[in-house]
Amino acid sequence: MADPSTTGPQPDGTDTPVPADLVLRHGRVVTLDPRRRILTDGTIVVHAGRIRWVGPDRLRPATTGPERDLAGAVVHPGLVDAHVHTGTETVRGLAPKGAESWETVEEVAYLGKTPYDEELAATLSAMDMVSSGTTLFADTGGSVHLDATARGIAAVGMRGIPGHILCDVPQDGVLVEVATDTDTCLARLRDQLDRYPWRPDARVRAAVTLVGMGLDSDALLTAAAGLAEEYDVPLIMHQSWDRAEVDASLAGCGVRPVTRLRDLGLLGARTTLVHMIQTDDAERDLVRETGTRVVHCPSASLRRAKGALRDGRFPEMVADGVTVALGSDGLSGPRDLFRQAYLAATVFRELRDELPTLTAEQVLEMSTLHGARALGMSDEVGSIEVGKRADLVVHATDRPQSLPAFDDPVDWLVFYAGARTVDTVLVDGEILYDRGRFTRIDTDEVLAAVADQARRHERAIGPDRFARWPLIR
Repeated sequence: MADPSTTGPQPDGTDTPVPADLVLRHGRVVTLDPRRRILTDGTIVVHAGRIRWVGPDRLRPATTGPERDLAGAVVHPGLVDAHVHTGTETVRGLAPKGAESWETVEEVAYLGKTPYDEELAATLSAMDMVSSGTTLFADTGGSVHLDATARGIAAVGMRGIPGHILCDVPQDGVLVEVATDTDTCLARLRDQLDRYPWRPDARVRAAVTLVGMGLDSDALLTAAAGLAEEYDVPLIMHQSWDRAEVDASLAGCGVRPVTRLRDLGLLGARTTLVHMIQTDDAERDLVRETGTRVVHCPSASLRRAKGALRDGRFPEMVADGVTVALGSDGLSGPRDLFRQAYLAATVFRELRDELPTLTAEQVLEMSTLHGARALGMSDEVGSIEVGKRADLVVHATDRPQSLPAFDDPVDWLVFYAGARTVDTVLVDGEILYDRGRFTRIDTDEVLAAVADQARRHERAIGPDRFARWPLIR
């Protein structure tokens, strides 16, 4: 069968028009397809939520749907933020300046949280992600009120994989306010899998999500792995965030954390481990040999000096063929995956005196294809190919950051424009963000509610709690 992107209308004019709900014409399309084609004057035909045709505009088929002339705008697949905590969004920016404990902020974020608080935080988080080009995210389980999180995601319209907070071994006061027993954790896990099934038509769906980092018992981990197998879904958890976690595993189990997961039968292509900062050669070999996926969160580590860029071996993992996605995490920074891509592409160079370590092309793959694989959705999203979901990002052409415009826009995307030029975002072919405006929600109403909640959080924590400079009222 001929490649539909290299064939066009027949000279005799007998082609039957291709059904289309939307035709995007004259874009610079970064496809991320197997050939990594960049269409300098490309067309994308969208029908029934999927990509029906993509190729050079000169070969476009006859279509029945409305057209939008992109006038040379850059188009790429929706970004995949493989690690996000939506529940802390309304306290972001209010945090310790140094090495002090973050528990005060986390307590305010979790203790006494109402479904309204949870939904508002998730809505704000989804708005932040969509407006910066992200169309799919996953949490390791950060919801006190899971249904409220799901409502916030659905209100904006993006894809999300949220989950209950599941922790049955709190340590040194960490997550004490939300920890519970193993049986309750497993009941909640099965509950999220049943209520948000892994269906192709579901934008909000559930995987097996765990806190990890030594805060889940062996019994919970092994039972959770069994549920992931039973429901045929990914298992996503934090792992190897800092040296203390490694030391605790060596002291308590006699082995490093990833080896412990191997012994429990958790490693494999179904498993995604978030952070993976403090690993040794043997652990990285286990990850590579078992096909386990990894999520690198540069800004979270930089903000809290955990060593992801100093100690992490993510360029080596990528070179070894490991799937390494990117994540923006929680309180440590904004929901801007382009920022993570920029940091991944640049800071390793500086620390290692090596150019390049990761190229712009590689970090864009990590932001799309690797993210889709890490979340078990590579057959649905991550590239612009016929049959995949029409999750697309269109950049503006009329902003100072839009220029100069070159045929190859990859370096421009990663090193210069980033999220600043995101203009229009589609999920399943539905326009969620159109020329800088959300289509499903009342932005002013949401922002007013967030401002009100922020004041309440600030009063609870103390306006001067972390201030280094005097606040003059």
